[in-house]
Amino acid sequence: ENLKLTELKGDTAIIETAKSFTASISSELKGMVGEKELKGKRKSFNMLTDQLYNLLRTVQYDREIIYHQHCPMAFEDGDANAYWLSRNNDIKNPYLPKTMLTCGDVSDSLDYRLR
Repeated sequence: ENLKLTELKGDTAIIETAKSFTASISSELKGMVGEKELKGKRKSFNMLTDQLYNLLRTVQYDREIIYHQHCPMAFEDGDANAYWLSRNNDIKNPYLPKTMLTCGDVSDSLDYRLR
């Protein structure tokens, strides 16, 4: 679903921050497409998740609940946790769908519907 920045109600700082996040998201998506190895794609997906999560918090996305989910074992080197966003609180791990589909937990949820 498209997020129309022109529909944002807020001060110019919020709008500029949102524009910055969308530019970073676009750039990271291009980088992810260019990644040859799965490990690189996973790292890009994790960075995209962080950027999208911050964007949704900044604009206080209010159309539905968004769950910020976490897997501590997605990366072999163990140096980073992996996150993803979901519309559902059930865990469906996109990093390890064949071996650990339900590995993870909900680390946060965004619900701005009743503001």
